[in-house]
Amino acid sequence: MKIKQFAVPINFIVFQACWFGCVLGTAYNRGWLGPLLVFLTVPLQIYILTENHKVEFLFVMICGILGFFLETTMIAGNVYIPFDNSWGMFCPPWMAGLWFNFAMLVSISLAWLKGKYVLAGLIGGVFGPLAYWGGEKLGAIELATDNLRWFIPMVLCWALVLPFLVFLHNKLINIEKK
Repeated sequence: MKIKQFAVPINFIVFQACWFGCVLGTAYNRGWLGPLLVFLTVPLQIYILTENHKVEFLFVMICGILGFFLETTMIAGNVYIPFDNSWGMFCPPWMAGLWFNFAMLVSISLAWLKGKYVLAGLIGGVFGPLAYWGGEKLGAIELATDNLRWFIPMVLCWALVLPFLVFLHNKLINIEKK
């Protein structure tokens, strides 16, 4: 049996493990745990679970950099405060790690969203803010006390970001095929 047949469940399980590693790691003063898990698992997923390693690596890097800037903007805008505030207004490594990790989810488990941008926007608008709410409940971040101050920016951000990432991944794959 080829392992790629199991790419979606493997990717989903690894994504969840890394998400909890990042969030709980920072909540329990082990902020290095999540980035370490992401650093170890993302290259393995690229190599084992995907076909086009160069495109996937580029996509992961773009997502990580985009995520760093988006999170830095949200932190600077007081949408939320990370538990480990030692990075000031900059995105902490564990949060950036979530974006590198998320890139693999978009690439593999959410590949079925290709061309379904409205659905991707709805999914992003619902589950993006839900992830931050979960991160707050687990002690990794503190959301703005005014629900509208964190909820509306999160919904808007994720309703735009997920369709963009689905579009970008598809474009990169198609460019490489040419």
